[in-house]
Amino acid sequence: MVRSGVPRAVGNVGEHRDDQGDSLDALVSFLRARMDERWRGALTAGASFASRTWSARPGRVESADGGTVALTSTGDAREERSRSRHIIRNDPAHALRRLESTRRLIERYELLHADPVEGPEGEVLLREYAEVVLPLLALPFSDHPDHRPQWSPREESSRR
Repeated sequence: MVRSGVPRAVGNVGEHRDDQGDSLDALVSFLRARMDERWRGALTAGASFASRTWSARPGRVESADGGTVALTSTGDAREERSRSRHIIRNDPAHALRRLESTRRLIERYELLHADPVEGPEGEVLLREYAEVVLPLLALPFSDHPDHRPQWSPREESSRR
């Protein structure tokens, strides 16, 4: 369930370092900061519950409360439908759900780090988060000035 305010952050539970000695705390903090920015943006774009869900209408996108979100008329019906669909797939309600799933992945990493699974399975799981999951979560923000090159996902085949 998506809450109305900025989600609570799980506090740092010790220092997280990857194999190169770079702090993963900075990556987790970076992700949280970007998520907080997006969360506030989604709440601003959809201040009330009814204004968070958008739908396509001829020539425009509107919120459930009837407010016009965007004009999409282009003179080309196919292009207009495509624009409208793209906009409604990124409405505040969807953005908040997406952010909630990201928050839960980061929280899961924090919990696993604080109370690691014993044995090689735990090491593999933490490495998977450090080397794959967290960098993939940071990928949409790779153009942000605070993004560090070492946070980019490694170019590996996802099929093993």
